[in-house]
Amino acid sequence: MLIITEKPSVAESFSKALSIPYNKSLGYYTDGQTEITNCVGHLYELAKPEEYDESYRSWTFEQLPIIPEKYLYKKNEDSEKQTRKVTALLHKHRNGRIIIATDADREGEVIARIAFEQAGLTDISNCLRFWVSEALTPDVIKKGLSQMKPWSEYNELAKKGFARQHADWLVGMNLTPYETLLAGHKITLPVGRVQTAVIAAIAQRNREIKNFVSEPYYQCVAHLKDNNGNKAEALLLNPENRKFFFPQVNRYINQAHIFSETNKTVSVKSDVKRKSLNPPKLLSITELQKIASAEYDYSSSRTLEIAQSLYEKHKCLSYPRTPSSVMGDDDIPLFKEKFELLKDSFPQSKYCNPDLISAENRHIFNSKKLDSHHALIPLDKIPQSANQNEKNIYEIVLRRFFLCCMDEYVFDEKTLTICNGEFSYRAVIKVAVSEGWKKAQKELAPNGAEKNPDSESVQYFDENTCILKNTEIMKKMTAPKKEFTETSLLSFMENPNLEDSDEKLVGLGTSATRGDILKKIVEYNYVVKDKRKYYATDKAFFLLKLLFKNRLTALVANIAQTTQWEKELDESPEMFEKKIISFIKECVRTHPEIEEYEKPGVGICPVCRSKVIEGGKSFFCTNINKEPKCPFIIYKHSFGASLNTDDGKLLLEGKPTGAKTLQSKAGKKYKARLVLNRETLKLELDFVNSSKKKAPDGAKR
Repeated sequence: MLIITEKPSVAESFSKALSIPYNKSLGYYTDGQTEITNCVGHLYELAKPEEYDESYRSWTFEQLPIIPEKYLYKKNEDSEKQTRKVTALLHKHRNGRIIIATDADREGEVIARIAFEQAGLTDISNCLRFWVSEALTPDVIKKGLSQMKPWSEYNELAKKGFARQHADWLVGMNLTPYETLLAGHKITLPVGRVQTAVIAAIAQRNREIKNFVSEPYYQCVAHLKDNNGNKAEALLLNPENRKFFFPQVNRYINQAHIFSETNKTVSVKSDVKRKSLNPPKLLSITELQKIASAEYDYSSSRTLEIAQSLYEKHKCLSYPRTPSSVMGDDDIPLFKEKFELLKDSFPQSKYCNPDLISAENRHIFNSKKLDSHHALIPLDKIPQSANQNEKNIYEIVLRRFFLCCMDEYVFDEKTLTICNGEFSYRAVIKVAVSEGWKKAQKELAPNGAEKNPDSESVQYFDENTCILKNTEIMKKMTAPKKEFTETSLLSFMENPNLEDSDEKLVGLGTSATRGDILKKIVEYNYVVKDKRKYYATDKAFFLLKLLFKNRLTALVANIAQTTQWEKELDESPEMFEKKIISFIKECVRTHPEIEEYEKPGVGICPVCRSKVIEGGKSFFCTNINKEPKCPFIIYKHSFGASLNTDDGKLLLEGKPTGAKTLQSKAGKKYKARLVLNRETLKLELDFVNSSKKKAPDGAKR
């Protein structure tokens, strides 16, 4: 019998559960009868067009569309040795029982199917599927092995996985050359089925904010006070978010008693509702990425990389690429075990209620809501050898692990309606009844613990002794939406929404791929991050301009269309793939006028007054490739400092850069700005401390 898992750690879990030793010389687990091996993620990747036909290396409109009759795969170079091992074992057991134990999701299914097919096997009648999302304890593995189904029952899931893979290939391998050719082949413009829609969303937000015109609005506020000195504010009731615009506000300004009769006793109607708020749920990878971005400014891909290190290297974190925020029904013993192991490592664990670690608590244990893997939890104490980044991520997971099994926060929500003549005001006041998990959160807040949107301060207010101190009309200004940050962009990708529609859209990408998508669009120079905010570049706006020349290619940049494709993929993978093929054929049928991309300049060349542009390693004059050649160039790495676009602009304007922390050859650190000597055209140091006459010994360019 052969068992194939997706990751080495899972193969190890199976070996422990079944008491099958590792054979070092063979490179897999075996007891002579049962053998266990693993893939290493994707063993194969789809071949590129030039691997189908050498002529595709040079792009032309005539070659498009590229629609393979049969998709070719090539071995992933990083795992070629393991690929040979898996292939050999599949051949060895082709007539015996094969258990497919790759991850319980669409991607895990595709990984196994490709490995099977690339080994030249087609008959899956002797294959069984192990499908478990809970933590792989020995008991869970044994139970899963007893409940296996024929692999053929997962054929539909496999079709969805392949259809998604083919669609992404078709869009990327056809529209990337198509848009690049429309740009005069002066710049490569990668296009992706999901990534381009994300770029468009960022660009649209940038445009909205840039074009936003602020206008004044007014709010009528009643300032209240009770006999104990507690204060509250109530807003004048209005159907439009309690905001008043001209000329509407004039009516209230003209009412003299709005400002009169201070310290007046008023009638108050009170409606009290007892409410409760559950503690935060366990973490999915997306939620972890949001918190890590907000607290430490880690990118999504960086957070995943750190979590992966905690999982693989330190073995103190569960599998990180999980979309789930719950544990399985069978994971209660595992949760209790880790709770007892780690409670002394977390002082606020004293607020936990161990009785909540039970099957009745669907907030934590709910197999029906499991997707591929259970939520992130700590598995062991973090070793002292871990670096600070690893400790930061571990602390977030540990914190949430204990918060989720604390009592709910109970409060009374008082809705006060205050009447003052013909006008009515309303205030909503929350009064804590039982603090529950929020008591722990208050203690954690000074240490940077994530803030909960429902954690606003509560107060006590006695409406029976309420006095209206005074009323006023407050002038405010409308504000635009905020630029996307890593946190808000992840939330948007998870739950896209359109302002003109109440329809709930399918998420963009998956929990495991969203970080990679954001990393790619930065690497492609479609977006830049500045002070945690995402901004579309000139390159992104140029791509979108080209896409919108064709009503069909414009759909790739449309959020609603991208999510519609995801919906169609789930409904019928065969029809979805046919639609994508038809879409690609129609897209490349027309050839709009070529519009060459002109890279934006960072300034004017001090030698020949031509445009200076930014390259990968330098800022250089555009006349560098013309006759007579202009020699002007500024290297981005000078004196050990890295120069960015803003630095280049300052230098060309004759201004110094901001202060840089530099290091001399002798290892001594010092601060200095860089300036461009307009005569020698070389960079020089301008010391922050003007008393310094020269750089420390050993400082050199």
